[in-house]
Amino acid sequence: MGDRERAGIDYEWRPSTGWYRVLRVFFGILFHTIWPLRIRDAHYVPRSGAAVIVSNHLSLIDPFVVGYGAHRLVNFMGKEELFRVPIVGFIIRHLGGFPVDRSRRDASAMRTALTVLKSGELLGMFPEGTRSTGGDLLEFRAGAARLASKTRVPVIPVAVHNTNRALPPGKWLRPARISIRFGEPFELTELYDTNDKGAAMEQALARIKERIEALGE
Repeated sequence: MGDRERAGIDYEWRPSTGWYRVLRVFFGILFHTIWPLRIRDAHYVPRSGAAVIVSNHLSLIDPFVVGYGAHRLVNFMGKEELFRVPIVGFIIRHLGGFPVDRSRRDASAMRTALTVLKSGELLGMFPEGTRSTGGDLLEFRAGAARLASKTRVPVIPVAVHNTNRALPPGKWLRPARISIRFGEPFELTELYDTNDKGAAMEQALARIKERIEALGE
């Protein structure tokens, strides 16, 4: 029996539209009171069809900010540890989230991600793999690019701002004005049908990073 089974956590991907509506109302209250949220260019998120949403990562509330701003259920791949936190884990699971073991190459998480995309849903990922304490983008991991190229779905760049002030690492939540901006979708065509995967991946990651950086306030 693996660590996930011993933890007694259900990792089966099964988003609930009912819970999504309920939790959207809950976060809507937060994003109009404690954390006034400005949403920009959400029209770039298609009303239907698969896409990989890639965002910078400043705070634990980022998945909820991105999901609320997208006006569609965004199924996030999140670190396994979050799913053991009682309330947080419950919310993430019912918003279509699924875990990834960051200590190794998690084939199970990648298969779930492919299922999400092949089902015509939105997949949310943080290419940095962890929160940036300084605000600058960290080195990107290749998972999101690999998934987008394998399924040939568009990538939607996103930038969140000031969420680290709303919920700083290791501290309690505090009032703050936050914002999110979506960018124009694009495809990683350099990864399609190429023999030089290494150079193509390097180029693809650079493009994703540039697109997110361009969404700065």
